[in-house]
Amino acid sequence: MTWDAYNRRKDTLRDMLAIADRRRDITLTELLDTVDPARAAFPTETELLFELQMTWFQRLSGQMERLLDGTESPEVVPVQAWVDTAFELPGARALLDAHLDAPALRKAFAKEMAYLATSAGVPTYDLDLTAHGRRIQDSARESLAESPVPELPDAQPLGLMARLRSVIAA
Repeated sequence: MTWDAYNRRKDTLRDMLAIADRRRDITLTELLDTVDPARAAFPTETELLFELQMTWFQRLSGQMERLLDGTESPEVVPVQAWVDTAFELPGARALLDAHLDAPALRKAFAKEMAYLATSAGVPTYDLDLTAHGRRIQDSARESLAESPVPELPDAQPLGLMARLRSVIAA
């Protein structure tokens, strides 16, 4: 992948996430059809899911590092980091939640659970590492349910063709 292709892909993903943040009921197919260059950047829904999960995980690990520098106890940090990330990426979280049983993401989700557990102080050799991570995620979901992410108003499509049409119309 060239540097230009990489940047176009990231721009497309940013546009898609902005739409997903506003329309949390959107499907992957609808999202790919909404942003003009999306199908070129992400030929399959699975590729888009991998990119969404990677974006989610990178943001989650960044939140985790910021919180670990504070005075929070290790048991609270992963829950708070997960909730903070869900507030930052509500559309990505909704899309990932809609595909929790996707076989292609099973390994990625297991690694996320292990990461949450080890961040809370569970030893990496623990046989129930994934189960500990799932309990942390469940706790984070409960916290999120108590103060849900506010809905954002719908926005116009942000793809290249949509932007060109708006410029020509002006």
